[in-house]
This record gives sequence, C-alpha cells and structure tokens, in this order.
Amino acid sequence: MVNYKKLYTTLFNAITDALEDMGKQNYGLASERLMHAQLATEALYIASRSKKRKAKEEEPACSE
Repeated sequence: MVNYKKLYTTLFNAITDALEDMGKQNYGLASERLMHAQLATEALYIASRSKKRKAKEEEPACSE
C-alpha cells in the first residue's frame, strides 16, 4: 500500500526548506533539495507499488 502521508510529508518539508533557501537567495541548494525530494518520493512510490504487485502475484489462485 502506498504511504501517501510519508510522500506528502517528504515533499512538504523539502518545499518548506527550499522556500527558506530561496529567501536567503541560495537557489542552488533549493533546487537540489527539491530534486532530491522528487527522486526520493518517486522511489518510495515505485517500491510500494512493486511490493503490492508482488504480493498479488504470490496470492494463491482461487479454484472453482
């Protein structure tokens, strides 16, 4: 199951930190923070979907 709360929190915190960096005119660090958060949440999402798909494949087939 996808943990949307974790994805949201990760992105929200990165955006907050990036806005603070931009307020200090540190645009490079802001950009790095956002790219890292994007990659991290994408990896979490893909991993959770893969686990769900694998679990479905391992379920025993129903016999009728």
